Amino acid sequence: MKRLELLLLASCVGIGLLVIGCGGGGDTGGTTPQAQPTASEPSEAGTTDQGVAEGKRPTRRRRRTPRAPEVSGLARVQILAPATRVEGNEVISTIRVRNVSKGSITRFSVSEYWYDDQGNATPGGSRTHRKPFMPGEVIEIELRTSKNPKFYQNQFEFSHANGDVKATVVQGFPKPSEK
Repeated sequence: MKRLELLLLASCVGIGLLVIGCGGGGDTGGTTPQAQPTASEPSEAGTTDQGVAEGKRPTRRRRRTPRAPEVSGLARVQILAPATRVEGNEVISTIRVRNVSKGSITRFSVSEYWYDDQGNATPGGSRTHRKPFMPGEVIEIELRTSKNPKFYQNQFEFSHANGDVKATVVQGFPKPSEK
């Protein structure tokens, strides 16, 4: 019996919230509701007048910057030779990467695999660049892995959300004015 009462109470509360959420507030007492202010068209500066009417600071509309189309399939990048150093109990590998594809690379990721002197795999690390990696952009990715005395050799693997990545090792990147 107690469960039935609890179920009935929960149902009534749920129906009440549903009615209030859908706008069913009942009769307004025969009076006409006052007109709600609507947002006017944006002014020349890109602001709306509604915030000013309510005594609030005007809001600005955000302009979207144009993005290059995403690379689907094989993406091409150039990398400088990775720099690996040991700090305390961590091995830190730093890689500078430049996007040479015609489109942006989404969720670009780098995985580092370590091997011992007999070729057995040991744990490594990975990192994902969360922003779109735009054409011509240069990023620096730092991979941190716990130090292991068995580390002998490492290998890097590149990928992105829409396919694989072909990495080419270069001596240096061209200046931004060059291409």
